[in-house]
Amino acid sequence: MSDRYEFFLTCPKGLEGLLLEEATGLGLEEAREHTSAIRGMATMETAYRLCLWSRLANRVLLVLKRFPMKDAEDLYHGVLDIEWQDHMVPDGTLAVEFSGHGSGIDNTHFGALKVKDAIVDKLRTPSGERPSIDKISPDIRIHLRLDRGEAILSLDLSGSSLHQRGYRLQQGAAPLKENLAAAILIRAGWPRMAAEGAALADPMCGVGTFLVEGAMIAADMAPNLNRIHWGFDAWLGHVPAIWKKLHEEATARAEAGMAKPPLWIRGYEADPRLIQPARNNIERAGLSHWIKIYQGEVATFEPRPDQNQKGLVICNPPYGERLGDEASLLYLYQNLGERLRQACLNWEAAVFTGAPDLGKRMGIRSHKQYSFWNGALPCKLLLIKVVPDQFVTGERRTPEQRQAEREQVESDLPSNIEAPGKYEKFNKNGNPIKPAPVVIEQPRLSEGGQMFANRLQKNLKALGKWVKREGIDCYRVYDADMPEYSMAIDLYHDWVHVQEYVAPKSIDPEKASARMFDALAAIPQALNIDKSRVIVKRRERQSGTKQYERQSAQGKFTEVNEGGVKLLVNLTDYLDTGLFLDHRPMRMRIQK
Repeated sequence: MSDRYEFFLTCPKGLEGLLLEEATGLGLEEAREHTSAIRGMATMETAYRLCLWSRLANRVLLVLKRFPMKDAEDLYHGVLDIEWQDHMVPDGTLAVEFSGHGSGIDNTHFGALKVKDAIVDKLRTPSGERPSIDKISPDIRIHLRLDRGEAILSLDLSGSSLHQRGYRLQQGAAPLKENLAAAILIRAGWPRMAAEGAALADPMCGVGTFLVEGAMIAADMAPNLNRIHWGFDAWLGHVPAIWKKLHEEATARAEAGMAKPPLWIRGYEADPRLIQPARNNIERAGLSHWIKIYQGEVATFEPRPDQNQKGLVICNPPYGERLGDEASLLYLYQNLGERLRQACLNWEAAVFTGAPDLGKRMGIRSHKQYSFWNGALPCKLLLIKVVPDQFVTGERRTPEQRQAEREQVESDLPSNIEAPGKYEKFNKNGNPIKPAPVVIEQPRLSEGGQMFANRLQKNLKALGKWVKREGIDCYRVYDADMPEYSMAIDLYHDWVHVQEYVAPKSIDPEKASARMFDALAAIPQALNIDKSRVIVKRRERQSGTKQYERQSAQGKFTEVNEGGVKLLVNLTDYLDTGLFLDHRPMRMRIQK
């Protein structure tokens, strides 16, 4: 075998370009991009370095052989021709993964069985010794990829996926994979900022993935330094001396990085159930003295670095998968934008979202956007410079006006505080003193949103006497009164049920979406109802039984009053609530 070998490095979709740049920096030569992978040439030393230092790869695959394949017999004999005794002992264990189809292989399980059979037949001894299958912890893991009639047979040097760093044993509801989090940090410019001593804050930190990955970058810690099991541990081609040298070098770099004064890295999480899991993950990563976690809502987020330093706010807000989430998410994004403008002047922000339209509601322009995939979900990374020039006010401003606004914002900070951050104060025991409460203000409404709010309040006032006289607390307060805001809004006691009428094809979808968000921002303020009690549905032309299909399975019922009768309605699970308000006259006649 030569000193240089062909390798494939797999990665999540969308990370290929970043991985190419990273792998080239680590020594991969002749590198080229493929879908969810890159390939290139490297020595074994470079391969070990890629395993140890790649923050973005899923797997490092050593190509053993390429061969043309027309059918299952070609597959079997192509694998059989390899000298498997150079790679594993006869009574060892293996796992086989197969991807692709064609050439008579339409079932990946069948393809994997043919590969396994060839390896076992090659290594079977006269005494009956033969390899066995171990899908959990095999001695070697073999991967065969079938691509347009060519079989690419590889040995997986990684073992388990490289995104599994070992520190995140406790997870939240929708965690980002570690290599995706690292990619987002790299795109946001965190390596450069960390080298300059910047701060890092995550106002929705979950179990702390962004913070741990960011701290490892800042401390020059190899992401897989503490991995115990590797795919090459029992491989007969493994060169322990080279691996030992590289591992010792990485250990020395990590020790030097950890000996430096830690950067200011903080996470904030509203869900108290995630605080301890996040701290446990941070402790397992060995970064407890670098990262601190606090409980707090986005609306009160106010980073307070211990030095007058710039920083990066990074977060992955929820996207809204459930029915009726839009109103709560709208407020979340608006509050995030408000806190960035008020508490993070001159910082940078990176917002990773599966709902870019909601990102527009933060009131700050992004200067760059990058496309990513979170599993099968397309997402955007919005990069933002938190400066007055980028604030969205709904009106054009001259450069002189923007400069005056910037000076005004900076002058509004307390006299003992310098932009961009506030000093974090400590008590005599060395613990941070909890900052004074932040006043939560209602998000500002756009001009259209304010007009819509005024109409709702006018309607509510006009209906007041009638509602009291009839003794009801469920009624329609708005029914497409303004053509540009095409929806029906019903009150059910202290809940709001919104049904959006889908705009015709002649209406620009982006404008329709913007008006809907304007309305959702106005509804809680105009009706004085908490945003979490606004249920949003979309009403479009349906026929037959489709109009009665279940849309959710929350199974929650709300009690309402109608003419002295108590009724239960389900606001979430179906398009209709079960109580048709236009049938009220008939119900009242029956009651009498």
